[in-house]
Amino acid sequence: MAIHINKISILLIISLISISISLSYQTIANDLNVDKANVKNVVTSLMVSSIAKTEEFLKTTILTRLAIAIEAPKKSCLETCQEVYENAIDTMKSTLKEVNEGNYYEANVDVSAVGSNMETCKDCINEIYGDDPEFTKFDNWSHGVIVDASYRITSVIN
Repeated sequence: MAIHINKISILLIISLISISISLSYQTIANDLNVDKANVKNVVTSLMVSSIAKTEEFLKTTILTRLAIAIEAPKKSCLETCQEVYENAIDTMKSTLKEVNEGNYYEANVDVSAVGSNMETCKDCINEIYGDDPEFTKFDNWSHGVIVDASYRITSVIN
């Protein structure tokens, strides 16, 4: 059985391939928009809850301990943590703004900064208090949020 291909058949095949490629690009573009919308919603939710939880931790743990801290090293460490968490809250608010504006690269920079800054507090707490359950629980939670937000943001950057 011989296959005979004429010019019309070739043009038809090329047209079908071209249409298929075009539809694939449109699907990819639509999927990307859906992914960005999903990322925006999830990261917004993560940041809003993180801001609230960090403000609460700052108030109930850091400021409470600062009020009773007598020793200079403890007071200095807690003041460092207070500054770190206040900056983290501001940076999370910036992340919200960046994500809502579609600036995912800047949002990723912000999220990375939050994680790095919180490490400063973790280091000093470990040095001064050792294994403190309140700080460990909060640190584990905040680390998980930062990793989750960063993963989601980078998924639409790359």
